[in-house]
Amino acid sequence: MQQKGVLTVKINFEIISTILEPFITIHAAEKTPQLVQLSDEIQQLSNSLNLTGYRDTKRKVISVLEINRIQTSGKRVICQTPDGEYELHQRIYELASTLPHNLFIRTSSSEIIRIAWIKEFALTPTGMYQIILRDGQQTYTSRRYTREIRKELLS
Repeated sequence: MQQKGVLTVKINFEIISTILEPFITIHAAEKTPQLVQLSDEIQQLSNSLNLTGYRDTKRKVISVLEINRIQTSGKRVICQTPDGEYELHQRIYELASTLPHNLFIRTSSSEIIRIAWIKEFALTPTGMYQIILRDGQQTYTSRRYTREIRKELLS
């Protein structure tokens, strides 16, 4: 039995080798506000999996799975990938709200790191965490984000 206001959906996969690009179709008896919200969230998730990066005069679509780290440098937002650095035209707070929270964590007001890119944490005498990345680089959490990191990753 379905509760009023609670949306439950059945998910089926239909694999067709001739399909060039995946698409989602919603089958329902009527178009409800919950289904419209679901559609909007799927669209937002789909759009949030790619970013546009700029280097010199070139533009590149970057999958969020390629991104290791995003940080600010002055007024610029820089994205680090295995392919190099790219400038992003979004603000870091916008990226923090749109990037998948199961893949990225904000470590300070000026930095977001892909969780899989973190090698280890070390607690400093001041109570902040030193973050050692897989490429040997080191960074530090700000006090503001220490509690969230402890809760999300170290508990």
